[in-house]
Amino acid sequence: MAPVKLPCDLEEEILSRLPPLSLVRSRTVCQHWNSLLHDKSFLNKHVARVRPQFIFLTESKAHSINIDLHTGGTDPTVEVHEVPSDFPYQAIDLTHTTITSCDGFLFRHFWKQGVAFWNPWLRQVVWIEYVDKSFHFCGVGYDYDSNVPEKRYKILGYLNCLRDVSDTYQVSYKRVAIYECSSRALKFLDAPFKNWPTMDPLSLNGNLYWVTSNPETHECFIRSFDFSSETFKTFCLLPCEKNHSRDQLVLAVYKRDGFSLLKQCYVTGEISVWVTKEKIDAAEVVWINLMTLPTSNLPKLINKLCGISYFIFEKTLIMCCGDQETGAASIYIVREDMCKKIQIGYEIVRFSHCVYLPNFISVPSEFRSLPV
Repeated sequence: MAPVKLPCDLEEEILSRLPPLSLVRSRTVCQHWNSLLHDKSFLNKHVARVRPQFIFLTESKAHSINIDLHTGGTDPTVEVHEVPSDFPYQAIDLTHTTITSCDGFLFRHFWKQGVAFWNPWLRQVVWIEYVDKSFHFCGVGYDYDSNVPEKRYKILGYLNCLRDVSDTYQVSYKRVAIYECSSRALKFLDAPFKNWPTMDPLSLNGNLYWVTSNPETHECFIRSFDFSSETFKTFCLLPCEKNHSRDQLVLAVYKRDGFSLLKQCYVTGEISVWVTKEKIDAAEVVWINLMTLPTSNLPKLINKLCGISYFIFEKTLIMCCGDQETGAASIYIVREDMCKKIQIGYEIVRFSHCVYLPNFISVPSEFRSLPV
């Protein structure tokens, strides 16, 4: 019996639902399937359906971590796959090495060296070397130019500078700057350093966002940096406040174009999660209390040396951070009826990580001509 060939549109619909690793393997089946990884419409359809994963870096290797919830079952599993990471440099100090996601791409910052613009699934790495090695990385965003079809990626950071007070005396100060990736030009901003993020900011829709508070009123809110206007702004108030100075507030992306906010009470260990009702570009930000999680088996999130990253999927909190006692890299999967901890490596206590959407979108053409 001759094999039945499915219509092309049905084939593409099925393939667009495959997890990234399976889709990579399928490209060797035939020329048409391979060509789909160069089809913008197909790639956008695939990334719209893919579930978030963690990218996890040690001193020498990179891994993508996928969490399989088994459709609400009580025994979720973690799949760890090593991904290509042919960076031109090794991290001098992993504590100062940052990995962040922006618009589906990964940016790995190497302290006092530069930034790698990275898509591990396509084995694409572009190296952006700082002209001034003292540039301190903060986060990545982009703006648009009506004359250029592609987004213009930029890095927000600062430099330590010296100001002459007298002929014999100088004082140091921090000067805010933007590094334009395509032109490799550094631009200083007339902005006070007091607006600077006190934690790693979140990149969403081209801008940076982070949680901060008013030191006088203790009111908590989200600040942002707009790359189009090159200004710091107050974005919105948070739905909760700190009841204790050591309470933890962690911001994350929710359903691709909204926010989730995790609050852990330092005293009880209880975790509450809020999410925005609409996209963040709505006229008014409305928060919904999504869930409150029991305190048993949850780690204290304060003073996590390697940071905290998380996402919410089907009313489940999926979080990466160090173990409470040993600091070893761990994944926590928590919902009302379950709290499961899976250690990634008992000896890995120095690592960096972030949430990202695995995809097969090529690094923009403006970077392909840059030397690696």
